[in-house]
Amino acid sequence: MDKIQEKSLVLTLETSGRAGSVALGDKKKIFIEKIFSAPIRHSAELFERILAALEESGHHRNQISDIYINNGPGSFTGIRIAVTAAKMMAVANPQIRVLGVKSSDVGLQNAISFAKYTNTQITRTATIIDAKRSHFFIALFEKQQNEWVKTLEDCLMKASDFVKRFADTDKPVWLLGEGLVYYKDDFNAKGIEFIGPEFWPANASGVFNAGRRVLASSGYQNPQNLTPFYLRRPEAMERLDRMPE
Repeated sequence: MDKIQEKSLVLTLETSGRAGSVALGDKKKIFIEKIFSAPIRHSAELFERILAALEESGHHRNQISDIYINNGPGSFTGIRIAVTAAKMMAVANPQIRVLGVKSSDVGLQNAISFAKYTNTQITRTATIIDAKRSHFFIALFEKQQNEWVKTLEDCLMKASDFVKRFADTDKPVWLLGEGLVYYKDDFNAKGIEFIGPEFWPANASGVFNAGRRVLASSGYQNPQNLTPFYLRRPEAMERLDRMPE
Protein backbone atom coordinates (compact mmCIF):
# COMPACT_ATOMS: atom_id res chain seq x y z
CA MET A 1 0.00 0.00 0.00
CA ASP A 2 1.50 3.36 -0.99
CA LYS A 3 1.71 6.45 1.18
CA ILE A 4 -1.36 8.09 -0.33
CA GLN A 5 -3.47 5.00 0.41
CA GLU A 6 -2.17 4.86 3.98
CA LYS A 7 -3.07 8.46 4.74
CA SER A 8 -6.09 9.07 7.02
CA LEU A 9 -8.39 11.87 5.97
CA VAL A 10 -10.45 14.47 7.79
CA LEU A 11 -13.66 15.34 5.93
CA THR A 12 -15.46 18.54 6.94
CA LEU A 13 -19.01 19.55 5.99
CA GLU A 14 -20.57 23.02 6.06
CA THR A 15 -24.30 23.19 5.33
CA SER A 16 -25.60 25.38 8.16
CA GLY A 17 -26.28 28.50 6.07
CA ARG A 18 -26.97 29.53 2.51
CA ALA A 19 -23.45 28.76 1.28
CA GLY A 20 -22.25 25.15 1.35
CA SER A 21 -18.86 23.48 1.06
CA VAL A 22 -16.85 20.38 1.88
CA ALA A 23 -13.13 20.02 2.52
CA LEU A 24 -10.54 17.27 2.88
CA GLY A 25 -7.35 17.38 4.86
CA ASP A 26 -5.10 15.51 7.21
CA LYS A 27 -4.84 16.21 10.94
CA LYS A 28 -2.79 19.39 10.33
CA LYS A 29 -4.17 21.16 7.26
CA ILE A 30 -6.81 21.29 4.54
CA PHE A 31 -5.57 20.41 1.07
CA ILE A 32 -8.77 20.73 -0.98
CA GLU A 33 -12.08 22.55 -0.53
CA LYS A 34 -15.10 22.34 -2.84
CA ILE A 35 -17.74 25.07 -2.72
CA PHE A 36 -21.30 24.36 -3.85
CA SER A 37 -22.30 25.96 -7.15
CA ALA A 38 -25.06 28.17 -5.70
CA PRO A 39 -26.80 28.92 -2.40
CA ILE A 40 -29.07 26.27 -0.86
CA ARG A 41 -27.68 23.40 -2.96
CA HIS A 42 -26.80 21.25 0.03
CA SER A 43 -28.93 18.15 -0.60
CA ALA A 44 -28.22 18.21 -4.34
CA GLU A 45 -24.45 18.67 -4.22
CA LEU A 46 -23.11 17.40 -0.90
CA PHE A 47 -22.08 13.89 -1.93
CA GLU A 48 -21.16 15.04 -5.44
CA ARG A 49 -18.67 17.53 -3.97
CA ILE A 50 -17.28 14.94 -1.54
CA LEU A 51 -16.60 12.51 -4.38
CA ALA A 52 -15.08 15.29 -6.51
CA ALA A 53 -12.73 16.30 -3.67
CA LEU A 54 -11.64 12.68 -3.20
CA GLU A 55 -11.04 12.16 -6.90
CA GLU A 56 -9.17 15.43 -7.47
CA SER A 57 -6.92 14.85 -4.46
CA GLY A 58 -6.20 11.23 -5.37
CA HIS A 59 -7.86 9.65 -2.36
CA HIS A 60 -10.55 7.05 -1.63
CA ARG A 61 -13.57 7.31 0.64
CA ASN A 62 -12.28 4.39 2.72
CA GLN A 63 -9.41 6.63 3.84
CA ILE A 64 -11.79 9.00 5.69
CA SER A 65 -11.14 8.54 9.41
CA ASP A 66 -12.72 11.73 10.83
CA ILE A 67 -15.78 13.79 9.92
CA TYR A 68 -16.29 17.27 11.35
CA ILE A 69 -19.62 19.01 10.76
CA ASN A 70 -21.21 22.33 11.66
CA ASN A 71 -24.22 21.15 13.67
CA GLY A 72 -25.76 24.55 14.33
CA PRO A 73 -27.41 26.76 15.06
CA GLY A 74 -28.51 27.78 11.58
CA SER A 75 -30.74 26.39 8.85
CA PHE A 76 -32.82 23.54 10.29
CA THR A 77 -32.76 21.68 6.98
CA GLY A 78 -29.07 22.33 6.29
CA ILE A 79 -27.99 21.16 9.73
CA ARG A 80 -30.02 17.97 9.44
CA ILE A 81 -28.37 17.22 6.10
CA ALA A 82 -24.88 17.34 7.62
CA VAL A 83 -25.88 15.33 10.71
CA THR A 84 -27.56 12.65 8.57
CA ALA A 85 -24.61 12.44 6.16
CA ALA A 86 -22.12 12.03 9.01
CA LYS A 87 -24.22 9.31 10.62
CA MET A 88 -24.65 7.47 7.32
CA MET A 89 -20.91 7.42 6.66
CA ALA A 90 -20.18 6.32 10.23
CA VAL A 91 -22.63 3.43 9.86
CA ALA A 92 -20.99 2.42 6.58
CA ASN A 93 -17.55 2.57 8.21
CA PRO A 94 -17.66 2.11 12.03
CA GLN A 95 -14.01 3.23 12.28
CA ILE A 96 -14.99 6.80 11.37
CA ARG A 97 -14.99 9.29 14.25
CA VAL A 98 -17.40 12.23 14.19
CA LEU A 99 -17.39 15.68 15.72
CA GLY A 100 -20.01 18.43 15.72
CA VAL A 101 -18.90 22.05 16.13
CA LYS A 102 -21.06 25.12 16.66
CA SER A 103 -21.66 27.73 14.00
CA SER A 104 -20.25 30.41 16.28
CA ASP A 105 -16.95 28.54 16.63
CA VAL A 106 -16.77 28.26 12.85
CA GLY A 107 -17.48 31.98 12.53
CA LEU A 108 -14.67 32.76 14.95
CA GLN A 109 -12.24 31.17 12.50
CA ASN A 110 -13.41 33.61 9.81
CA ALA A 111 -12.84 36.52 12.19
CA ILE A 112 -9.33 35.27 12.90
CA SER A 113 -8.66 34.99 9.16
CA PHE A 114 -9.99 38.51 8.53
CA ALA A 115 -7.75 39.94 11.27
CA LYS A 116 -4.73 38.14 9.82
CA TYR A 117 -5.26 39.00 6.15
CA THR A 118 -6.19 42.65 6.76
CA ASN A 119 -3.77 43.24 9.65
CA THR A 120 -6.69 44.40 11.81
CA GLN A 121 -6.51 44.40 15.59
CA ILE A 122 -9.59 42.61 16.93
CA THR A 123 -10.15 41.78 20.59
CA ARG A 124 -13.92 41.20 20.52
CA THR A 125 -16.02 39.56 17.83
CA ALA A 126 -19.59 38.27 17.61
CA THR A 127 -21.28 35.88 15.19
CA ILE A 128 -24.71 36.88 13.91
CA ILE A 129 -27.09 34.30 12.40
CA ASP A 130 -30.68 35.09 11.40
CA ALA A 131 -33.12 33.20 13.67
CA LYS A 132 -36.23 34.79 12.09
CA ARG A 133 -38.94 36.88 13.74
CA SER A 134 -36.53 39.73 14.65
CA HIS A 135 -34.17 37.46 16.59
CA PHE A 136 -30.62 36.29 15.95
CA PHE A 137 -28.42 33.45 17.12
CA ILE A 138 -25.50 35.31 18.69
CA ALA A 139 -22.27 34.38 20.46
CA LEU A 140 -19.50 36.71 21.63
CA PHE A 141 -15.78 36.00 21.84
CA GLU A 142 -13.06 38.01 23.55
CA LYS A 143 -9.31 37.70 23.22
CA GLN A 144 -7.81 37.14 26.66
CA GLN A 145 -4.05 36.66 27.07
CA ASN A 146 -3.76 35.82 23.36
CA GLU A 147 -6.50 33.17 23.57
CA TRP A 148 -10.05 33.47 22.26
CA VAL A 149 -12.69 32.86 24.93
CA LYS A 150 -16.46 32.61 24.34
CA THR A 151 -17.80 35.11 26.87
CA LEU A 152 -21.41 34.98 25.65
CA GLU A 153 -22.64 31.48 24.93
CA ASP A 154 -24.85 30.91 21.90
CA CYS A 155 -28.23 32.50 22.58
CA LEU A 156 -31.27 34.13 21.00
CA MET A 157 -31.20 37.91 21.05
CA LYS A 158 -32.66 40.94 19.30
CA ALA A 159 -30.28 43.31 17.51
CA SER A 160 -31.32 46.24 19.71
CA ASP A 161 -30.62 44.26 22.88
CA PHE A 162 -27.19 43.24 21.62
CA VAL A 163 -26.25 46.82 20.76
CA LYS A 164 -27.39 48.11 24.16
CA ARG A 165 -25.43 45.46 25.98
CA PHE A 166 -22.21 45.19 23.99
CA ALA A 167 -21.57 48.32 21.90
CA ASP A 168 -18.46 49.90 23.45
CA THR A 169 -16.48 52.69 21.79
CA ASP A 170 -13.43 51.92 23.94
CA LYS A 171 -13.49 48.23 23.00
CA PRO A 172 -15.25 47.77 19.63
CA VAL A 173 -16.94 44.49 18.83
CA TRP A 174 -16.52 43.21 15.28
CA LEU A 175 -19.53 41.44 13.75
CA LEU A 176 -19.79 38.79 11.05
CA GLY A 177 -22.25 36.15 9.92
CA GLU A 178 -25.02 35.59 7.37
CA GLY A 179 -27.51 37.30 9.66
CA LEU A 180 -25.96 40.60 8.56
CA VAL A 181 -26.82 40.10 4.88
CA TYR A 182 -30.28 41.65 5.31
CA TYR A 183 -30.04 43.13 8.80
CA LYS A 184 -26.66 44.84 9.03
CA ASP A 185 -28.30 48.25 9.54
CA ASP A 186 -30.06 46.95 12.67
CA PHE A 187 -26.64 46.59 14.33
CA ASN A 188 -25.21 49.97 13.27
CA ALA A 189 -24.01 51.86 16.33
CA LYS A 190 -20.93 53.47 17.83
CA GLY A 191 -18.66 50.73 19.10
CA ILE A 192 -19.84 48.26 16.45
CA GLU A 193 -17.56 47.36 13.52
CA PHE A 194 -18.20 44.99 10.62
CA ILE A 195 -15.89 42.35 9.23
CA GLY A 196 -15.79 42.24 5.41
CA PRO A 197 -18.85 40.53 3.85
CA GLU A 198 -16.67 37.95 2.10
CA PHE A 199 -15.93 36.54 5.57
CA TRP A 200 -19.57 36.30 6.69
CA PRO A 201 -20.51 32.83 5.32
CA ALA A 202 -19.24 29.80 7.21
CA ASN A 203 -17.08 27.39 5.22
CA ALA A 204 -15.67 23.89 5.50
CA SER A 205 -12.16 25.20 6.20
CA GLY A 206 -13.57 27.01 9.23
CA VAL A 207 -15.24 23.79 10.37
CA PHE A 208 -11.84 22.08 10.14
CA ASN A 209 -10.08 24.73 12.23
CA ALA A 210 -12.93 24.91 14.75
CA GLY A 211 -12.88 21.11 15.01
CA ARG A 212 -9.19 21.14 15.85
CA ARG A 213 -9.83 23.66 18.64
CA VAL A 214 -12.73 21.62 20.03
CA LEU A 215 -10.71 18.40 20.01
CA ALA A 216 -7.99 20.10 22.04
CA SER A 217 -10.45 20.45 24.93
CA SER A 218 -12.87 17.57 24.36
CA GLY A 219 -13.22 14.33 22.43
CA TYR A 220 -15.13 12.84 19.55
CA GLN A 221 -18.83 12.09 19.79
CA ASN A 222 -20.73 8.84 19.47
CA PRO A 223 -22.28 9.06 15.98
CA GLN A 224 -25.60 7.84 17.40
CA ASN A 225 -25.63 10.80 19.78
CA LEU A 226 -24.78 13.41 17.14
CA THR A 227 -27.73 15.78 16.92
CA PRO A 228 -28.45 19.24 15.52
CA PHE A 229 -27.75 22.09 17.93
CA TYR A 230 -30.95 24.11 17.89
CA LEU A 231 -31.73 27.13 20.05
CA ARG A 232 -35.36 27.20 19.00
CA ARG A 233 -37.90 24.88 17.43
CA PRO A 234 -38.51 24.96 13.65
CA GLU A 235 -40.79 27.83 12.62
CA ALA A 236 -43.38 25.42 11.20
CA MET A 237 -43.71 23.71 14.59
CA GLU A 238 -44.07 27.03 16.38
CA ARG A 239 -46.81 28.08 13.94
CA LEU A 240 -48.68 24.85 14.68
CA ASP A 241 -48.50 25.58 18.40
CA ARG A 242 -50.08 28.99 17.84
CA MET A 243 -53.00 27.63 15.82
CA PRO A 244 -56.37 27.49 17.61
CA GLU A 245 -57.61 24.02 18.50
